[in-house]
Amino acid sequence: MILKKEDAKMWYLVMLAHLASSTTMPTTTSASTAAFPARASFRDASSDIGPINTSLTSTPVPMHVKPEGVRLLKTLKPLHYQVRLQPFINGNFSIHGHVKVDFLVLTATHYVVLHMADIVSLNHTTKVVEKESKQEQRILQQKYSSSRMFYFILLQEALTEDTTYTLSLDFVGTLGEQPRGFYRSSYLKENGERSWVASTQFQSTDARRAFPCFDEPALKATFKIFLARERHMKSLSNMPLISTTPIEGQEGWVWDEFQKSVPMSTYLVAFAVYDFPVRIVNDGTNGTMLRVVTRKAMQGRTTHAGEIALRVLHYYESYFQISFPLPKIDFITVPENSFSAMENWGLITYRESGLLYDPESSSARQKQWTSYLVAHELAHQWFGNLVTLSWWTDLWLNEGFATYMAEYAIDYLEPSRKELEQFVVKRLQSVMTLDALRSSHPVSVAVNDPIQINEIFDVISYNKGASIIRMMSHFLTEIAFRSGLQTYLTQLSFKNADQDDLWQYLTVAAHGEGTLPQHLSVKTIMDTWTLQTGFPVVTVTRVGNTSAVITQEYFVLDVNTLVAREAQTKAHKWWIPVSYTTGENPNFSDTSVKFWLSDDGIEPVSFIGYPQPHHWLIFNIKQTGYYRVNYDEANWDLLTQQLQENHRVIHVTNRAQIIDDAFNLARAGRLSYRIALEVISYLGQEEEYVPWKAAFTNFQYLFDMFSRDPSFGGVRDYLLSVILPLYEKLGFHEAAEEALPTVLLRTNVVTWVCYLGHPHCRLESLSLFRRWKTDPVNFKGISSNIASAVFCTAIREGGEEEWNFAWRYTRANSGVSIPELKDALACTSEIWLLSRYLEGAFTTGSGMRRQDAGRTFTNVAVDGIGTLIAWDFLRANWNRITDYIGTTFFTLPKMVQEVSRSFNTPQLLAELEEFQRVNEGRLLMAERAVAQALESTRINLAWMQKNKAFIVDWLTQKGFSSRLSDI
Repeated sequence: MILKKEDAKMWYLVMLAHLASSTTMPTTTSASTAAFPARASFRDASSDIGPINTSLTSTPVPMHVKPEGVRLLKTLKPLHYQVRLQPFINGNFSIHGHVKVDFLVLTATHYVVLHMADIVSLNHTTKVVEKESKQEQRILQQKYSSSRMFYFILLQEALTEDTTYTLSLDFVGTLGEQPRGFYRSSYLKENGERSWVASTQFQSTDARRAFPCFDEPALKATFKIFLARERHMKSLSNMPLISTTPIEGQEGWVWDEFQKSVPMSTYLVAFAVYDFPVRIVNDGTNGTMLRVVTRKAMQGRTTHAGEIALRVLHYYESYFQISFPLPKIDFITVPENSFSAMENWGLITYRESGLLYDPESSSARQKQWTSYLVAHELAHQWFGNLVTLSWWTDLWLNEGFATYMAEYAIDYLEPSRKELEQFVVKRLQSVMTLDALRSSHPVSVAVNDPIQINEIFDVISYNKGASIIRMMSHFLTEIAFRSGLQTYLTQLSFKNADQDDLWQYLTVAAHGEGTLPQHLSVKTIMDTWTLQTGFPVVTVTRVGNTSAVITQEYFVLDVNTLVAREAQTKAHKWWIPVSYTTGENPNFSDTSVKFWLSDDGIEPVSFIGYPQPHHWLIFNIKQTGYYRVNYDEANWDLLTQQLQENHRVIHVTNRAQIIDDAFNLARAGRLSYRIALEVISYLGQEEEYVPWKAAFTNFQYLFDMFSRDPSFGGVRDYLLSVILPLYEKLGFHEAAEEALPTVLLRTNVVTWVCYLGHPHCRLESLSLFRRWKTDPVNFKGISSNIASAVFCTAIREGGEEEWNFAWRYTRANSGVSIPELKDALACTSEIWLLSRYLEGAFTTGSGMRRQDAGRTFTNVAVDGIGTLIAWDFLRANWNRITDYIGTTFFTLPKMVQEVSRSFNTPQLLAELEEFQRVNEGRLLMAERAVAQALESTRINLAWMQKNKAFIVDWLTQKGFSSRLSDI
């Protein structure tokens, strides 16, 4: 039958009433609830139920005897799910569902306990049946715990060990607005009509919001998905569609039945109901079927993603020696997504900004991002999907490997892009600053509830994870590393694993290849990198002409706690693979381990073979190891001299390492800023992207520390003097077929010079913007690679008219460099415009997507003018912000990190402390980020007290004074 409007309204009210309850689910159902619309359509007609067991035990089992905490007890193991869902995406957004789960009893129990959230179970439909005999088990009580998201079923008789049972029940839910579970989002068609999309985001613990399930990664099962949809819509799931049949009594509705899945975790289940066209990239006659699904207006921008996906897919099949295990893979862009992309097996969801690339209007950085993101999600199809973490403690195995393998694959397929060369500045160095805080965390970290799990989706899991994997591939050698991975994936296919399983397979491979001493295991080495916070600094100090003393120490930025540092140093030791080369015979191609520094605490280590005093030494070739290196002053002077005389003698990656190590050692009080500033004196000769990127990252810290200080003018003028020679060489206009590193270098240089207020850059940007504003469709004079700098400068220099024009243009469906223009809206110097922009970012109906709210905030927060405006907004609206964006993974921590990165005054520290106190218990995934912001602010305060005077005096001596008397 057709669902009547009054029935739908009634069901929605019932559902909301149940969801409002924070304690239990009802154990009885009213007469009106019993009239579940079209309930028979959810029931599997072939499942005949045997006689109901009406026998009673003499002593009923009390309801309080149930598992504690938020982890399920290991009493039941799911085997197979049948899930039927009817989402009313074009109606009242309710969901009618039916789930049937076959499960094996591992230990006799009176309880069936599943995860469930934002769902109302129709308790009169709940049945537990012994699968073979068809005998129904008597249910005494059903109960729900909202705090633990558990659905309890108490049975009269204990379930028998080693026996399979079937649980079935009907339920109702809703397609929510926040991108979690089974949710809704919308877009405007070219004719202005609003169209709705229903899609899923289950990682990490949100499958339970779509259907009751055993929602832990180790509880793999097979899935049979049925989706109801209107005929003018389409649907997708992990597996191929095998049939479409009309729903009896519901005109215009059909059931889509999908093929039974391979065994997989609940967080990888996915489905979508949409009205997009489908583009077939590969029809499956030669390899895996690959399709891209996106709104009609964007179909032309999916070519690059499809092409790179096919190449990466074939590469991974060759690298892992395992064919892609599913018959098809679909990419779909959804209007709202909590991640840039999600690796659901066979159905990867993307934001449009993650998948779409237009050669005419998109930047090289966007192409790089799309390539990386596609490769990252495809890597998960093996590392994470085929072999899955046992628990979220080892999230880093998923994300670290996908991050590293994506960079590795793209570097192999597109060597001119030099992705692995960029790795040190994009991944390794970028995470070290955060990891040098005491409030950082190990990559393998115990997590016990959904908020803690979501909190570790951070740069430690992704970038540090990738960096130590890269280190491991070098000290094991690529042959042993690849061999171990292949065996690991083959032996544990469709199973779960933890890091110790991987260590075992890699050890066997490395011992077999002779690349690891027999007395050493990968576990011995890698446990020191995965189970401890932070990383070491290796200090090399010459003693005599040809020998040195080498020590390792826990590296932290906190310069005011030397006693605590010494205490922690004794507890923090690593197995460190040491590689090196000398000025006497430079060799940067050999990254093999020359010797190991062990974690046994025996120090110092004598190093024989140090070059003669007039030759330099460099440890950590190509910065393959995840550690910093400090030297005696004489060696730093020799390195500085070499860079000035002929910097190309030193490998480009090690030039970046030297810059980054020097500035961070100085920042931590381990090296004089004189040395760090002299190291970069050669940059006028440097033309490579990677060393410059390392320099820009460290310039940013100086900029942040002085941005609200009276001495800022001298810092600004100094930075301009360093960058201007390269700006004058590169200019605004790129040559045809420039390599990616050159394009990225120009983007960074123009951005910095414009932001520092150089007259030529400002005037050129304003001129280009005005010409574009006159004819935005046809004017092609702004390269997409410098559009961000041009638009930002123009908006900063302009007023309300320019801002409003840019705002209106960003809302169009097509045009030039819309992402860059959208980001540039945060560059305005008008305080009221920034306030209005922030207000709109967290307001429904403002024209801004919910998924973009966090990025909008951080864009405002990192600008000098916007920092304090954003901080005031965050403090005043924390509850509103968290209600609006929910528990979206990176957003809240990123907002806190970015707004506070320049905090360096007692007042701002006090405000941050008050923010933590006022919002205790409500910080959600930002709890650790706030602790890190507090630590960073205290470090910044100490840094200003120790280093400001020296840097101001040094700049004055170089002719960059900010004193009024010197004007």
